[in-house]
Amino acid sequence: MDKNKRRMIEGWIDKASNQLHTAKEHLKSYSRYSESIEASQECIELSVKSILSMLDIKYQRSHGWNEEQFSTIAKQIQERQLLDRLKVQNLGYAIRLPRLLFLANFWAQFYLPAKYGFEAGYLASARDLFVKEEAELAAQHAEECYWAASQLKFLSEEKLAAIVSQPNDLARRD
Repeated sequence: MDKNKRRMIEGWIDKASNQLHTAKEHLKSYSRYSESIEASQECIELSVKSILSMLDIKYQRSHGWNEEQFSTIAKQIQERQLLDRLKVQNLGYAIRLPRLLFLANFWAQFYLPAKYGFEAGYLASARDLFVKEEAELAAQHAEECYWAASQLKFLSEEKLAAIVSQPNDLARRD
């Protein structure tokens, strides 16, 4: 992988770590659950998009993916047999791509409400929408996503190349 690309992705993972820390700090305050969810959501998004980028999977740069965008991601994962390749590198337990994609899409829907609340008709502030249990769940999911991303961050170039290489690349090596 290009060193500049890897350095940028590692920066995203570091930022995800910072957001996870922020989410946990906000959890300690009675009135900051929406801020905790906002930070957890950003950690999840950065972590999952870092994983996709490290695995050279193309994706739309948006908060959440519609069915067509999600299908494009799933097709790349299946065509390149990435789930099997992660298992061969003993990473199938840590980087559960389908679950991580689910978590990213699930929490993406809370991006705007956690930040702004329900702005239409000034119905409710973000603070009015979320409770402690939801913020705790978001932080748990953020930790899971960050942990998965950190597994790739510290992977050697050789192991990463073994996962990322195209199926045709393997045939050429034989």
